[in-house]
Amino acid sequence: MKHALAAGWLVAAALMVFGVLPAAEAAQAILNTEVAPAKWKAVRLKNLPQGAAVGLGVASSGTVGLIFVHRDELKRFPAAVNPLFQGTVERKLEFSVIIPKAGDYYVILDNRQGTETRKVKILIRAERPSRPNAKPPSSAPERKKETPI
Repeated sequence: MKHALAAGWLVAAALMVFGVLPAAEAAQAILNTEVAPAKWKAVRLKNLPQGAAVGLGVASSGTVGLIFVHRDELKRFPAAVNPLFQGTVERKLEFSVIIPKAGDYYVILDNRQGTETRKVKILIRAERPSRPNAKPPSSAPERKKETPI
């Protein structure tokens, strides 16, 4: 069965802001899509950096499977995959993950067991990984140099 890639470029475009945000800020995007009965659809989240926190809130008009995978795992789907997250959306589902390696990730919406089209709304929120300080603060008290009189 051929898979259908959703308008993931919309999500990618919204998350491109992600690359220019300061460390403490986040990018957010909302995507509305439909998944036909006996079909599945994948939505791409492009160029996520290692250590990023990604949260998804998903609402569906009925039961649909949800799988969150790295690009390499999508190549194997619908055969067995090793997802970062897998669950079932009955009406609503929320989850978050920390991205283990940089790259493209996919939200797979699986309606292969369904007999009706499912309307799905996805809220995606991504926050950059925190950057370590270039110079750690010193724990020693600051000493003033004394000037001889």
